[in-house]
Amino acid sequence: MGMPIKRAGEESASLTEEKNGYCETRDFTELYDEFFDRVNRYLRCRVNNPWDADDLTTTVFLKALEKFDQYSRTSPFASWIFRIAHNAFVDFIRKKRELPMEHHEFMQGETDDTWQPEQQALTNEEISLLKDRLQQLTQDQRDVLTLRYFADLKISQVAEVLGRTESSVKMSSHRGLLRLKKLYERGGRNEE
Repeated sequence: MGMPIKRAGEESASLTEEKNGYCETRDFTELYDEFFDRVNRYLRCRVNNPWDADDLTTTVFLKALEKFDQYSRTSPFASWIFRIAHNAFVDFIRKKRELPMEHHEFMQGETDDTWQPEQQALTNEEISLLKDRLQQLTQDQRDVLTLRYFADLKISQVAEVLGRTESSVKMSSHRGLLRLKKLYERGGRNEE
């Protein structure tokens, strides 16, 4: 996989303007480097353990590499790769027949030796509260919010990944965030 050849006077930006929008000019290696951590973070928040998430991330990028010639390059790579990631997650759940999240392993990050024990305890407590609240949302709201905030996708990209309209994604996001806010205000009690 070679770097695209740039002609004299071409911009060095990764996206070049065309009549109908833009065109992705980076090769797979550059896109892999940019999106690997985001895809892995998204999958780690969706499956039971980090090893499964790492395996799924590898599967996603192998599928992407195999199908890279089918990527149109006229739509954002983020939408394309996260559609593959979301489909891989759904296939994994169907095969494993497991719940998408385990409370004690959700978003479990690498330990940082520079953190104080008190800070680590507070962070773990905050993560635990967020996990509990997210579990009380609908599957649709969890899908939208995890793609939006853990995968760091735009509304239009979330809509493309899930095969929905932007307005329905905005509505699910809005309702999910409102429900999370209410759950935090009530101390986690779901009174609806």
